[in-house]
Amino acid sequence: MDYDYDANAAWSLARRRLRARFDGQPDVAVLDIGCHTGSFLGGLPSAWRRHGIESAQEPCRIARERQHVNLIGTRIEAIDAAWAGKFDAVTMFDVIEHLPDPGAGIAQAARLVKPGGALLISSGDLDTWTWRWLGSGHWYLSSPKHLSVISEPFLRFMADQHGLELRGITSLPHLHGRAMARFSESVRAIYWGLRQRGGAWRVPRRLLQSLPGLRKLRHMQSVPWTMMLKDHLLADFVVIGINRK
Repeated sequence: MDYDYDANAAWSLARRRLRARFDGQPDVAVLDIGCHTGSFLGGLPSAWRRHGIESAQEPCRIARERQHVNLIGTRIEAIDAAWAGKFDAVTMFDVIEHLPDPGAGIAQAARLVKPGGALLISSGDLDTWTWRWLGSGHWYLSSPKHLSVISEPFLRFMADQHGLELRGITSLPHLHGRAMARFSESVRAIYWGLRQRGGAWRVPRRLLQSLPGLRKLRHMQSVPWTMMLKDHLLADFVVIGINRK
């Protein structure tokens, strides 16, 4: 899915970090895994070489024609070994959750980065309050295509296993939003968690929906999409060496 570049929290932060690191360097090669129509790559400096991995045919066509992306394959698991260590930076935005084995996906992505290069990964963050409060009722699990959820301890373990240095993890929302929108999403998330629990939790739920302006909460029929709350992360890795396992 494509978003407004500056509204997408992971895209905008990743672009700033990549530009701070590579601006002024010649011949920078970037690979975006799950690049869709190439919109993230299209926001990078035009002199950088843009590569992508994408399986959907129409987004592939758009990525080639509009963003001049060199598509090297349809799935990370099937990328030719000749691409190992060829990229200055590899990005994976909201891809890990689609993989049955996220650890293998990170290892496969790391193999494609040059020693000393950057690996940036974004996904839902299991350690944030919305995930802990909503559990299986979290909006990011509403898609049957989302198979995995990660957190900081898992990413630190992956770094130790696959020759990576974890420079930092940033908590961020899926999309940037105004304060009132974030407040509204917080209220809806709290209410939905109360509704899921039932029992004695009915008392605060009824109190909440009785407040002026919040009576419409009782009409909620599905999980709230809290896309503007900080329930995602962006992990910034440096690849120490090529993992050939």
